[in-house]
Amino acid sequence: MGRRRGGPVLREIARGVVAGAVGTGAMSLAAVIRRRRYARRQGIDASEIDVILDYDDSEHVVIAASTLLRHVIGWAPRSAEGREALFWLVHWGYGSAVGTAHVGLQHLLGREPGPGLAFFAGSQAMALGLFPVLGDTPPPWRWERRLLVTSFVQHGIYAGAVAAANTATARMITRR
Repeated sequence: MGRRRGGPVLREIARGVVAGAVGTGAMSLAAVIRRRRYARRQGIDASEIDVILDYDDSEHVVIAASTLLRHVIGWAPRSAEGREALFWLVHWGYGSAVGTAHVGLQHLLGREPGPGLAFFAGSQAMALGLFPVLGDTPPPWRWERRLLVTSFVQHGIYAGAVAAANTATARMITRR
């Protein structure tokens, strides 16, 4: 029996999704550390933070996803539980799926750092564009400086982790 044609493509997609999940995990860990440091400096518990520290880790993710869902299927979550579930679904699902773009950039641009830098630029451009269009944030030139810096740092962490994970898994696959 011959090899199925979809095998290599599916493997590359899976590699990108796994790398995207690794990047999302790294970005999530950085957000937790940021919240804890902020809370400690303010002398409060992290659960008491009442300011947005990062649009990617805020209700604006749910606003953007709900806006899209309302336009596409005419539905958006109404309960707090539904909004929280949507946040985590978008956070992990979108972050993981976008990792597949890095695989394509590796095929297109070759070895790092080119694909990673292009991936970072694309990730950051999406954040700067999608949050104002769908997520009810001001345009990026009106973001508070700390939010803009955090966005660049967080997407740098995400892109770096995705690039490292994709490069590592590509090496493992080629050694087989």
